[in-house]
Amino acid sequence: MTRFLTLLVGIFLLWTIPLNSGSTNKIWVSSRAPIVNNKIPITLLDIPRRHRDNNKSPDLVLTDPQELECMSMNIYFEAAMESTAGKLAVAQVTMNRVRSSWYPNTVCSVVKQGRHYESGFPVRDRCQFSWYCDGKHDTPSMGKMWGESQKVAIYVLENAKLLDITDGATHYHADYIENPRWAIARHKTMQIDTHIFYNKNKKRHL
Repeated sequence: MTRFLTLLVGIFLLWTIPLNSGSTNKIWVSSRAPIVNNKIPITLLDIPRRHRDNNKSPDLVLTDPQELECMSMNIYFEAAMESTAGKLAVAQVTMNRVRSSWYPNTVCSVVKQGRHYESGFPVRDRCQFSWYCDGKHDTPSMGKMWGESQKVAIYVLENAKLLDITDGATHYHADYIENPRWAIARHKTMQIDTHIFYNKNKKRHL
């Protein structure tokens, strides 16, 4: 009975405790959790409630499902047609902003940063990532590119010490548009696929 009550309290805390500053929530799941419908669990939603645990353990580590969804959406709408490296770069820019004191401290807050109406809808063309406020639908097609975006999101969120292939970039733009006012040559770090990346905290001449 005590273990049952402890589990209930853990689940309650899991859904009510806000995200920690500068990091994403982690959910530890028993390695004895069954594979349901032959599906390897990759998000909290894949794990039966009885196997969820809010206490740290050496078992399987999963990322907060809301943060995973926000990261996956950002990768998909910003870089669905890019290579794996291009998708990874977009994810790392997102995380660089999460870690920066100049931006919000969660993935979802970074992705959705910008002006909003009282209704909660974003003001058109007044956000950080254009797909979020371009007035178009934000429903990904459930195909290969969405699956790839999810895999990259999981990889980045669950590996905090990844080597940053963008060299700390917090900004980027497509190479087929005119350079934005903030795009200063000495801040440029590299180009991956169609995106040119900039680290505005690092003066570097290429």
